[in-house]
Amino acid sequence: MYMKKYVRVTALFLIFLIAPIQSACAYTEHHSYSSSHTEVWVDATGLAVLLATLAAGNSNNDAEAAKQQAAYEQKVREIREHAKESSRKEMEHAVDLIFERGVPGAVELLVKSWEGEGKKTFLDDRNGVAVLKVSGFEENLRLEYTIRQESKKISVRVTAPDYSVSEESSAYYKEPEPLPPSKSYLGFGLEEFSRDPQGRLLIKDVLKGTAVFYAGVLPGDSLVMIDTYDTKNFDIARVDSYLQNRAEVKAKVKITVSQKGERKTIEIQL
Repeated sequence: MYMKKYVRVTALFLIFLIAPIQSACAYTEHHSYSSSHTEVWVDATGLAVLLATLAAGNSNNDAEAAKQQAAYEQKVREIREHAKESSRKEMEHAVDLIFERGVPGAVELLVKSWEGEGKKTFLDDRNGVAVLKVSGFEENLRLEYTIRQESKKISVRVTAPDYSVSEESSAYYKEPEPLPPSKSYLGFGLEEFSRDPQGRLLIKDVLKGTAVFYAGVLPGDSLVMIDTYDTKNFDIARVDSYLQNRAEVKAKVKITVSQKGERKTIEIQL
């Protein structure tokens, strides 16, 4: 700013200074003075014009620089808002996944999902803290999940290093309730307070994607036998204990189910 004023003032000073010299040179046309004064006038005029042009050029450059700076600042604001919204959405999605699948299942699914989209991932899971980094989340953006299992808190950060932007969203998460052994190992839950007319345990619900689901087992069917044991003589606690013991040695169990009077036997690897 000061340089610009200095150039303008100098140019004006030279222009005003030239005027008397020009008059003096005109006077020499009627006298026999040397032409060196005219050369001085021409040189001074050229310098003044040059300085005035530089001053105008500096003004144009400053205006262009200000325009570019304003455009850059607008771009940064847009990227910051997008990063903030993206971090919030990814955090909410991760919280839902953890509630459905637990931390290990959620992390595994996130890795597969991002790699399936061609993104590079890096997972550091130790000391109760899982950090998952995703490169190329979007153009010029990076994504990082941090899951602290001791405090049950997840943070999702989205950064744009080229624009010095970093936005983070955090929340506490809940993990799913542990499944009872019958549901975890066999793929279905059992009614706690009711049995069929023969006194056998009734199936309450069936997990999708399990062996019993594909075998057509339905809620309301009777669990007749587990291996050679009739469930008339079992309560749910005894079923769970039996399954846990068999699972420890990675055994197979056979269950017999009755559906509308028809029996079917299914073998399940624990």
